[in-house]
Amino acid sequence: MPIKRNSHQNNITLEEFYLDLSATSANAYIDVGKEMLLFIEMINQTFKETLLWGLTSHARLVIQNVDYWNADWLITVSNIGTKEYYFEYLVPENQQPWPNATVRGEARTLADAKKYLLIAMRECDGWTENVELKRLLEENNLD
Repeated sequence: MPIKRNSHQNNITLEEFYLDLSATSANAYIDVGKEMLLFIEMINQTFKETLLWGLTSHARLVIQNVDYWNADWLITVSNIGTKEYYFEYLVPENQQPWPNATVRGEARTLADAKKYLLIAMRECDGWTENVELKRLLEENNLD
């Protein structure tokens, strides 16, 4: 299933948001929009059964497991107009050394970004019983 934009921001799709960013922005935001479109396309090609929800905050993509804008920002992905993707995921509450602790990292390619997304989904505990995620982790030697 494709990643869907949270209904709180449903005036345009995620694809339309990043397409507009790449078409109407100046400087590096053109490339940010293009790279984030590639990331969304990768999500849509990877997940066939799992519905992910996306919010945008500035040019960042926030990935959630429910269609509620105020739910935890489980995974946040950003790009600065280069081939790198910056990840941040929320540490599960029972493992947090302080409230809202996160783990951050950088994927240098889209292929690595796919792996980091799968790892972040597993580690944040937002999709614990998701069969498709478990299969994808195994297929990518990440289990």
